[in-house]
Amino acid sequence: MAVLMAAAALWGALQLFTLAWPTRSVRLSTLLLALMVGIYGCGTATALIEVAYTRLYADQSGHPLTEIVNTTSYTVAPWVEELLKLSPLLLAGLYAKVRRQWGLTDFVVLGSAVGAGFGLLEALLRFGGEAKRAIPRPGGGWVIPDGFSPPYVPGLSQVLTSWLPAPFATVEMGQASASATFSHLVWTAMAALGVGVLLRGRGWQRLLSAVPIGGAVAYHTLNNYAAQHSESTDALHWLETLDAKAWMMPLLCLAAAMLVDLHRLHRGKRLIPGILLTTERRDGDSAAALVRYAAWRPPWTLLIALRFIRLRRALCYASTLPPAENPHPASRQVPPAAPLRHPTAHPPSGATEDLGRLTARIAARIDASDHADAWKNLDIRGLLREARARAGRRRWLLLIPCLLALPSLVFLGIGSFHSQADLQHYISTSPRPRILLYCAMAALAWIACLLAALLRTWRATAAQPIGEHLALHRFRITTALGSATTGTYLLRRGFDNADPTGTLTPTAHLLEALNQAAFWIGLLLLLISLAALFPPGAGLAMAGGGAMAGGIATAGITAEAAMNAALLGSAGIVLMAAGSQGSGWGETTSSGSSGKGSGSTGRRGKWRAREDIEGPAAGKELRFPHSRHTVSGSGTGTPKAKNSVIMRGHEGEVAQDIEGIAAGRAAWNKSLSRYEINSRTYGIEENGTIFPTGGPNIVNLNRVEYGALKQIVRARGDVSAAPQLARDPNFVRNPEAIEKALKIYNGIIP
Repeated sequence: MAVLMAAAALWGALQLFTLAWPTRSVRLSTLLLALMVGIYGCGTATALIEVAYTRLYADQSGHPLTEIVNTTSYTVAPWVEELLKLSPLLLAGLYAKVRRQWGLTDFVVLGSAVGAGFGLLEALLRFGGEAKRAIPRPGGGWVIPDGFSPPYVPGLSQVLTSWLPAPFATVEMGQASASATFSHLVWTAMAALGVGVLLRGRGWQRLLSAVPIGGAVAYHTLNNYAAQHSESTDALHWLETLDAKAWMMPLLCLAAAMLVDLHRLHRGKRLIPGILLTTERRDGDSAAALVRYAAWRPPWTLLIALRFIRLRRALCYASTLPPAENPHPASRQVPPAAPLRHPTAHPPSGATEDLGRLTARIAARIDASDHADAWKNLDIRGLLREARARAGRRRWLLLIPCLLALPSLVFLGIGSFHSQADLQHYISTSPRPRILLYCAMAALAWIACLLAALLRTWRATAAQPIGEHLALHRFRITTALGSATTGTYLLRRGFDNADPTGTLTPTAHLLEALNQAAFWIGLLLLLISLAALFPPGAGLAMAGGGAMAGGIATAGITAEAAMNAALLGSAGIVLMAAGSQGSGWGETTSSGSSGKGSGSTGRRGKWRAREDIEGPAAGKELRFPHSRHTVSGSGTGTPKAKNSVIMRGHEGEVAQDIEGIAAGRAAWNKSLSRYEINSRTYGIEENGTIFPTGGPNIVNLNRVEYGALKQIVRARGDVSAAPQLARDPNFVRNPEAIEKALKIYNGIIP
């Protein structure tokens, strides 16, 4: 039954997630993690706070705990629960890039997932171990024989054919089986719309946020009041009326959010023409242009198109916020890759500039690969196999959370079916719960290690231009903290010689679900929390583009693939290869082929300079700059007082400049002893090796900044795998150097 309850909670969140496609910018992985935050983050915080204030008041007032629990269930608990369920969205929204890049639709969708997770926790604690007692019903589903209104868990057919199905409901004697509307999902989806209005609105508009939040709390209060006062016919009548219309409340909230977001998206496309594809500008039909591109080589072109759409939506949302959201607008410059031409355009913030450059760069790659020849001979399997081989150095770590979560998967997965209920009985009888205690100890140690790694990348993740990556990182920290807190409590009870087969909490607890839950159910939920942190380090490498992205950068598959892999996943790697093949230019690779048009032999080639040119280059054989002047080569370079690095993807421009110097097209600045060409400046060593000193796409770094870049490159972008960044006093005292180096690694000009 646990599988079916989880399926019901997930199915309801997925229904809203699917309907929100026209304006949604968040990924499915973000939705799933929000659901886990609802279970482990919000659920743990709610239990701690409600236990604290009920017991504290009981001790101070002398009233029975049961009486206080019953009273606070409809006076205080609705406010506490709804505000705590909203807290992940509120905390994520404290970061400007998150609240700017998420639309109202994203807040509603993620709010529904958090509420679904919270409600699922209640269901699992109450009925997760009741498979053996469950009685199948002829119409589908199972009834647990408790009282005259027994709990009912819907079957798979009821779940898949229902709108926002609840994990469990109650049925009256003789009543036909039917799924109820998931109340926690409805309440939090409503309140999340209010959070979106509060964070994205301006001035008086923020006052409107009180309407959906207050409505959700009032509905929750009425539900709890009617449960405690079954004799109140007025309360029951109002509740029945609201329950009958509950199915449409998230729909209305989602529709309102989508209308506002559609206006923002259309306005954003007018403001930022640089992010439109060539076919979109030519045909004026976004859907048709993207559908044509998606048809070139599915599923990869389809994935590229869908992920590009989400990325562009985030940029549109960020670019259409009022100027008050932009710090120091006068000091900001419009990103050259995505110029804002509209007269009402707001000057973008720094994060929006970075996102604009990245989005425009991906749009250019899509344009370059928008023809059949770009995909004809592309070996995608070989490309991804090479990238995964470079990134798979710690793949064995995947086994640890899998093994630790195995008892939970057996109990809550296989054992949750009525025919396999003996598995639950076997696991729950002594001495197996004591074995679960030892598994929980190992899981807690693993979670503590992951939490420490997540916290080490706190600042580095904040430097990412994508707000969703930042939110994912914070969501994982919330989940890890919640599961670690739960694990600590369970282990403390276990070592205090508490009966592992006993209840999770003493009787007369505030949450009936916790009172009914067995101790070993809590242990199993702790073990399955590892799924939210799976794979090991998930979200850690996000701070630097990911292990695979780092492997690609050093493998030389494409020059910009590292950042595109972080933005688009595996589809970004494929896009870089197809874009290079389709444009005819070709990225600079480790083999040294830099493309056409320059007449060069590549970054490792040589150019014979004319005898009659000015400066020390005359008659010499000019060489491409030493590898220490490239991003990937900085991993083995020696930091100096002054350093220069060529941004990824622009090595071909440098090769063209060297060819121009050799041909005599560069100006010699005698006072500076530098050649000037295409706004870039170069020096020359005695052996003819050129070195860049400044200009577009050439970044200058001091000793500490170059040292930070060296550590990040050697760790393949995974900041958590570069311990020197957290230990060396030079880096600890200069966190801005790490942020600058991380931007350079990710292809963003700082």
